[in-house]
Parts: sequence; structure tokens; C-alpha cells
Amino acid sequence: MDGQSQGQSTLAASCARLWAYLRESQRRAALALLLLCLVVYLPGVIRLPAVDRTEVVYAETTRDMVARGQWLDPRYGETVHQFRPIGPYWAQGIAATLAGPESARDITVYRLPGLLAVTLSVLALFWLSAPLIGTEAALIASGLFAVAPLTVLLAQLAIGESLSLLPATVAMLALLRIYVAEREADTRKLAALFWIAVGAGMFFNALLVPILVIVTLIALRFFDRDMWWLDRLHTAWGLPLAIIIASPWLIVRAIQDGVPYAGMSWGDFIDALSGSQHMKLKAWPGTFLLAMFLGFLPGTAFLVPAVKRLWDSRADKMTRFLFAWIAGYIVYLELLSSKPGTYSVQVMFPALAIAVALLITKPNAPRALPQWHLMPKPILAALFATTLLAAPYIAGSQAPSLFALVVIAATAYLFFMSAREGRALRLKSWAQSGIAALALFAITLLAVILPSINKAWPAREIAQALTACKPKSTAVLGFREPTSYFMLNADRAAQTPEAIAAKRLAVAIVEARWLDRYRAARAAASQPVPRARACIESYNVMRGCPLSLTIYADDAAICTIPEEFACKSLALAAAPATSLACD
Repeated sequence: MDGQSQGQSTLAASCARLWAYLRESQRRAALALLLLCLVVYLPGVIRLPAVDRTEVVYAETTRDMVARGQWLDPRYGETVHQFRPIGPYWAQGIAATLAGPESARDITVYRLPGLLAVTLSVLALFWLSAPLIGTEAALIASGLFAVAPLTVLLAQLAIGESLSLLPATVAMLALLRIYVAEREADTRKLAALFWIAVGAGMFFNALLVPILVIVTLIALRFFDRDMWWLDRLHTAWGLPLAIIIASPWLIVRAIQDGVPYAGMSWGDFIDALSGSQHMKLKAWPGTFLLAMFLGFLPGTAFLVPAVKRLWDSRADKMTRFLFAWIAGYIVYLELLSSKPGTYSVQVMFPALAIAVALLITKPNAPRALPQWHLMPKPILAALFATTLLAAPYIAGSQAPSLFALVVIAATAYLFFMSAREGRALRLKSWAQSGIAALALFAITLLAVILPSINKAWPAREIAQALTACKPKSTAVLGFREPTSYFMLNADRAAQTPEAIAAKRLAVAIVEARWLDRYRAARAAASQPVPRARACIESYNVMRGCPLSLTIYADDAAICTIPEEFACKSLALAAAPATSLACD
């Protein structure tokens, strides 16, 4: 045996011993999952700049709510979001209050409640499924759930779906436990857990959890003629409990609107109730299926045969419920949902993860890969990871650092090893290495690569250029993304050159397409154009267009600008483009 093979054998043996050590104790397994979540989620939460419009709107609304001390009246400027329950704002508001006013514009603070909720979702999957499928299968399922790219995405963003993933997971697993329990079993504790989760789900994300439950029950009705087991839910006291927990949602709506959801059409009302991410989305057929497949890596490799096995063994109550959970909700999403697929499919992932774990831990060792598997060849898996991680550098015309190259190579190697284990039918080893591969992939992409692409973060670049200035009044022309208000404290009333001139703001950040109007407005107000202090070449990712920003500051706002932002030439001219579509 050569040195490389011997080293791999030693590593495999060490991993096997660690795995055996973890699966022997549920507490050790839960602790390992907790550490996995923190290691995977925290780096991106801390390092990734404000990335998503929706999370910035949540954060800015919460920041303003806390600053005004009006916890029953969250607003984004003067906009009241009728379809967003109060729960996310209160959770983020508590985090912001604990962090203090000095961190009021730090997006990390507003992401922490979501990180906690997603982490607890992973632990809930383990603790609630282990009595049904065993510690080892529950550990594998929870690990697959934890590192799935779209699960990681929710852990990174300060949005309602991050917080509602926990009650959705708990409610569905409690319902599963009630469904499979023996007739004589006492289910009152599980019923209480279920209704608490349903109420919390409404508190954080309207009717997302009730819809998930209802469509699952509808799917189960196709299999079960007798739904006697619903009596175990103790609805007489459980439903009032859920309503009490969710009641702040409607109380706040009444305070803000007079009559909850007043003035909305029936269609808008139904869409609004279905979740906080209502975006009037008209998705192509199959959009949510595609999001489910791409977002559930590495479990995607066995997703089709795992779901097929659920169907084939539907005589078993647990697998029947899991199939109904997946089928019911995906049909609802494809037919009725108005939410982005990247935010909505995660509530199916616990069922998908259990299905894959059951497939790869079944007693009889497989003699061949199951039909309809999507296990790639090792070299293709490595190339896939490398391509995804290299793409941001190519798009940003930026070279990776040496450290980035090292972690990209390590990630590609883990993808290679995982695919090799899978194709060799060492399926438990595939799961372990696949979880490790996706964990490192998430850390590399979200905490190393994306934060280093300077052009992708205009607001961050402007804030860094003005670090030493700390202007009391700032205006931004040509970049009206929510990040300009949250990170830069831009004046909402000064969104035109004329308004900036009238208010005599000390600092103005002007995009090249607005330069002529800005200069003309200053001249009309008999104000000289301030000196250009800094120039930033960036990109508005949300709108898909380049930005050429110049920071103008009058003498009262003179401050030291980092050399990297110095203008190449002070003879600045307006860009030839005339379209303001990027604003």
C-alpha cells in the first residue's frame, strides 16, 4: 500500500470511529449537529454584507421601529407591510436592543434570530425523528438538512422564512409522531407541541405552517379512508392555544390598518396570508421542483429513488406521511404559491432528508446504485464545485487570494471523495463526506469568496470610503437600493438633485448617469459643485447593471478618504448613457 492510500485508509478509519462514537449517544450526536450548524452558518452571517433586498427591508424596518420605540407600528419609511406578521420584527428588535444602538446598522445583529431558528430546526429534526428511525438515520438526516444550500441560505438572511422554518419543522414532525402512534398512546404532549408550533408559525409567517399542515392532510386523505387519528390533536383546546400565540399578528394589523388587511383584493388577501414573502411571483411550471433539487445537495443524489421508495412502501404509516408531506406541499407551491422558490421549499427538506437517510441506512447492503440516482462521477463532482466557486471571481473580474485557492481546492477534493464513496456503494461514508463537502462549500462561498468581491457591494464600498467622515447628512443619486438607507443613513427625502441642492446636504454620492442633472441643480441654486472626494466602480446586483459612483463633499465634510477610493481624475464627466433604469 502506497503512502497516499495508507493515509486515506487511516483517515477513513478515524472518521468511522468518530461516527460510531457520535451515534452511540443522542446527546453527543445533538452536540455535533449544534457545532456543525454554528461552524457552517456563523462565518457567513458575520462576513456576508447585506445581500438581499428583503432582509434589508426587514432590518431597516426593525431598526426604525426600535429607534422610535414603536414596537406595535413597524414601517419601512411610510410603507406598512400588510402581509408581514409582527414576529420577525420583534425577534430582530430584541436582538438589536441587546446589541445596543452602536450596532443598529450592523446586518449581523438582525440575522442572529434566523440563525438560531435554523439551528434549532436541525436539532428538532434529530430529536423528534430519532425515536422513529433510530439515532444513526436521524443524525444523517439532520446533517443533510443542515448543510443543504437553501437551508444555509435561510440561516444567512434576516427574513421571516428563517424564523418560520423552526415551527414548520416541529409542527410537521409532531404531527408525524401523532399519526404513527399506537391507538392507546397518550398524545397530549405531542398535540401541545404541535399547536404551539402552529401558533408560532403564524406569529412569524402568517399561514405558512397551517397551509403546510392542511395540504399534507389533504394528500393523506387520498391514502386513508379513516382520519380518526385527528381526534388525537385535541383541537378543542389546541386551536385556541395556537390562536392566542398568533394573536399579536392580528392585533398589530388592527392598530396599523383599523381593519386587518383592509383595502386588499381577495386574491391579494389569500396571497398575503400564505406567507411573508408574497411577491406576486408568476413562476414557470417546475420552478419549485428545480429549487428543491438544486437546493437539497448533497441529498439530491438519492432524492428520486428515496421518494420512489416512500411511494413503494406507502403501506407503512411513516413513509406514507412523509410522501404526503412532500407531494402535498410541492403541488401547492406549483399551483398556487406567489413566493420565491429559494425561500419556500425548505419546509419539505426534513421529510426529504429522512427519506434519503432511510434509503442509505436500510439493513441490506445495496449491490448497485439505485435506479434514478444522480450520483456524479468524482471528477465531475469536483469540477462542479470548482466552477461554482470560481464563478463569482470571473463575474467580478477579480483574482482569488491564495487562501481562497486553498479552500476551493479543499472543497473540490471533498466533492470528489464524496462522489467516489457514493459510486463505491459506501453510502454512509458518502453521507458523511457529502455533509463535510457542502459544509466547507457554504463557508468558502459565503464567508470567503462573496465578501471579497468588492464590486458586488456598492453600499459597503461607500460606507468604507466614508468611514473617517461620518457625515450627518448624506444623499445618494442613482442607487436607491434599501442598503443605501440601512447602511448609509441616506436621506429619503433627497432623492433628486434639486432636493439635494435645496437641503444643502454636505455629502452626495452621485452615479454617473445623474452627474449632469446634479451639476445643473447646484448651479441653479447658486451653489458650486463640491470637490470629488472618492470614486467607486461597482455593480448593482439586484438590477444587473454597473455603477460609477462619485462622492462629493463640501468643505464642512472634509475627511480622509482611503487611497483605494481616490478618483483617478478630477475631470469627471457624465456617462454617455441616458437611461436611469438602474436607479
